[in-house]
Amino acid sequence: MPFVYLKNVRIFYEDEGEGLPLIFLHPPGMGHAVFHKQKELTRFFRVLLIDMRGHGKSSSGNDELSISLLADDLENFMDALHIDRAVIIGYSSGGSIAQEFAIHHQHRVAALVLCGGFPEVNDPFLNLEFKAGISLAYNLKALSWIIAKSHAKTEAEFRILRSYFQLTDPEVLKQFYVKGRLYSCVEQLSNLHIPLLHLTGEFAFYFHHYQTMYEKAVPSVRTVRVSNTFHEIPTKSFREFNHAVLAFLTSIKAYSHPVV
Repeated sequence: MPFVYLKNVRIFYEDEGEGLPLIFLHPPGMGHAVFHKQKELTRFFRVLLIDMRGHGKSSSGNDELSISLLADDLENFMDALHIDRAVIIGYSSGGSIAQEFAIHHQHRVAALVLCGGFPEVNDPFLNLEFKAGISLAYNLKALSWIIAKSHAKTEAEFRILRSYFQLTDPEVLKQFYVKGRLYSCVEQLSNLHIPLLHLTGEFAFYFHHYQTMYEKAVPSVRTVRVSNTFHEIPTKSFREFNHAVLAFLTSIKAYSHPVV
């Protein structure tokens, strides 16, 4: 199994395909398993799926968890694999790490993709989700059932996602929720001068105003609302997600293969 050793932490990852690197960053608890449907993109790209520290097969380390620490892990991960630039793709709270990295290392970001991402938690519904995650962080049996059930389309997928979620270090999970709830990069958004794609679901109504925030702060942003879906786009609407990523990267000439 491939690992990268970063100071006092061991990071597990999967690395398939060739060409432009796409690095996927998961939300709390889910590990790289949530992106199993994005492996289809290995037909066109080099796809790297990471278990962030304390998740899946990665170790937790001894450092106090923060969004900036996870962004530093990403920088060190890219250095270890000699990746100069990559497309950074963050799902949900994984988008906070993606944004933090992009803000401080724009020269290393070929493009930024946020799926259900947000620059801060400023609505009551998302705030409640974070509070629920914090309160259930040490009850992995219950929280893994809730998260896996909301993402899975089949019983087999449910079992895979749930079992992988239960590998998470509960304290890391709690701190990911705590720090993610407090994170804000609103003031820095206007400094982003890289291609940005933001996707959210048609029925994920409380994420729609976040798209408006990006449209106001980053004029070059492209926004997509995936029809007939909620927040769980990478699994529930993976074909639409994968096509949107391919179309976006083709349109900005980050990748020259025609959209199919």
